[in-house]
Amino acid sequence: MSDDAPYQMPPTDTSRFSLVMWAQFGFFLLIAYEMNSNFEGTMGAEEFVFLGAVLVTGLLQLLRVNNRRMIGMLLMIVGPTISWGVLGGEMEMVIFGLIFFILPFFGMVIFIPALGFDEHGMELSRERRKLILVLVMSLCMVFFTVMENMALATTDDGTYEVDDFDATTTYDIDDQNVNLAKASIGLAITGVLIFLATTLGGMALGGLRPWHGVAIAASAAWLDGYNWSDFGMDPLWLSCLWALMITVMYVLTACEFFEKGEEATMESE
Repeated sequence: MSDDAPYQMPPTDTSRFSLVMWAQFGFFLLIAYEMNSNFEGTMGAEEFVFLGAVLVTGLLQLLRVNNRRMIGMLLMIVGPTISWGVLGGEMEMVIFGLIFFILPFFGMVIFIPALGFDEHGMELSRERRKLILVLVMSLCMVFFTVMENMALATTDDGTYEVDDFDATTTYDIDDQNVNLAKASIGLAITGVLIFLATTLGGMALGGLRPWHGVAIAASAAWLDGYNWSDFGMDPLWLSCLWALMITVMYVLTACEFFEKGEEATMESE
C-alpha cells in the first residue's frame, strides 16, 4: 500500500513496532471487554456510545489511519462527554472521568507508541519527543499504580471496598494483600526513579538501561494481577492480559527509543 493511502494494514511480523501496535490494540479490546462485562444486560445509550468510541479508536490506531491520534482523542473526549453529560445529565461524573480516566489512560495508550517509534512520523524533534515520552511514561506508571493500590495499602480493617460504576463491592483481605499493594507501589516508584535517572539525569547506574527501570515499574502490574485475583477482585487471566499489554507497550517502546538513539549516536561518532 502506498505512503499516501488513508490507512495501512496491521503489521504481522514480530518486530518491536508490530508487538507494541498489537499491545496498543489489546488495551482497547480489554477496556471494551471489561465495560461490557460490568454493564452486561444494563447498558444504556451513553455506555454504547463510549463502547463504540473505544473500539473505533483502537481500530484507527491499528490501521494507522491518517490523523488517527487526533480523531481518537476527540472520540474519547467528545463522545463520552456528550453521552454522559447530555444523555445522563451528570456533568460531575464527566469532569471526573475526563481528568482521572479518559485523558491519562487513553492519552497514554494513544501517544506513548507514537512518541517512541519513528514509524509513526510525529513532527517533533527527537529531544522534545524524549522529554515528553519520559514524563508521560513516568507519570502514568506512578499515577495508575498508586491510584489502584493506595486504598488497599492503607486499609487496616480487613476489608477493601471498590466502586464499580453504580455499586460498591467489599472484599475480605489479609495482611499479605496489603503488603503486596505496598510492594507494588514501591516497585513502580523505584522503576520510575531509575528511568528518570538514566534518561533525564544522565546517570550511569551500574549498567542499568532506561528500559530496565521501565521493566521494574511494569512488574508492579503483574504483582497487582496476582494480588487482586487472590482476594477475588479480578480473575487471574484478565489481570495477566492487562499486565502483558502494559509490559509490552512500555518496555518495548522504551527499548526502541533509547537503544535506537544510542545506536544512532555511536554511528555518528
